[in-house]
Amino acid sequence: MIGEYLGEFANKGILYAYVETLDFSGLEFDESIRKFLSGFRIPGEAQKIDRIMEKFAQTYCEQNPTRFGSADAAYVLAYAVIMLNTDAHSPMVKNKMSREEFIKNNRGLDPEHQLGDSFLGGIYDRIVGHEIKMNDAEQAQKEYVNPRR
Repeated sequence: MIGEYLGEFANKGILYAYVETLDFSGLEFDESIRKFLSGFRIPGEAQKIDRIMEKFAQTYCEQNPTRFGSADAAYVLAYAVIMLNTDAHSPMVKNKMSREEFIKNNRGLDPEHQLGDSFLGGIYDRIVGHEIKMNDAEQAQKEYVNPRR
């Protein structure tokens, strides 16, 4: 529900304000995605996912200016990480992507900052080893601790 709301074009300002409150400085790329998606479930509609992940990539690059040559490269890799997460952890996917395939598919994303095999392989290993779990509103509410108590 929160992801659906943030993904609406009319709520772009709220999405931007929310993402800009998050600190991704010094975090591994996939750790930042985990942190980002821990507060909501990504919506199913491609345009909404696009809007949300584009702002994530822009903010990540602003806070980690030497990691990528452009926010576009970070955006494409963020999308690839989400697809890998689904591929690796969905029982519906029979033929799982291999580490070598993930590296090969993403190696040329950023010509300015060659994404090395160890960088991409590390992302692959961490995602396959530990699923990115996205919270929906109900789960986030259960995990909320009232600071006034």
